[in-house]
Amino acid sequence: MNDEHWVWERIKRERIIAVARGDGAKNLVSLAKALGDVGVRVFELTMTTPGALNSTRELCDALPDLLIGVGSVINARMAERAIAAGAQFLVSPIFDLGVMRVARELDTPVIPGTFTPTEAQKAWEAGADAVKVFPASVLGPGYLSSILAPLPHLQLVPTGGIDLDNATMFLDAGAAALAIGGSLIDRQSLQTGEFDAVLERAAMLVKRIEPYRE
Repeated sequence: MNDEHWVWERIKRERIIAVARGDGAKNLVSLAKALGDVGVRVFELTMTTPGALNSTRELCDALPDLLIGVGSVINARMAERAIAAGAQFLVSPIFDLGVMRVARELDTPVIPGTFTPTEAQKAWEAGADAVKVFPASVLGPGYLSSILAPLPHLQLVPTGGIDLDNATMFLDAGAAALAIGGSLIDRQSLQTGEFDAVLERAAMLVKRIEPYRE
């Protein structure tokens, strides 16, 4: 089991969750290690990646200093398998009560996906450590500040369309952390193992958000 409070507090300090969604397990450990070296130390592997659970085990064994989570978790069985594979936190594109129940029972932070203020509040009441706001690029930073005005207790993690140009805007709007996928980790880099461009983007991102880290 995980130290749920400690894991979420570290995610908030780090501010960035790097999301990998690929066609297979190739190069994932090398990529996660390289990202950690430039200051991106929270890594999410989606269940839509073939072999995701085996890769999660490999990542956790090889990189104990990083936080490794599993995303695209949409039901209780997926949640159980992800945690058994070593996932230190769970992320879902939806709000599913089965996922929430498993996460609570196994003391694992969970970030369910929501779109509306009502969904966000319901997820929070069900025990979410934070609420994923998706797709963030459609909603924009102003949407976060609008939600937080009447619901300041929510911890919001915008996802979908976060990049170098708007990352600080979302943090200024009150985001607790940012989940960043394709604009940081492209599928071609995962396939080839050529990470120079990914690491350049990651280093620039870390530099920009450094003032927001506790």
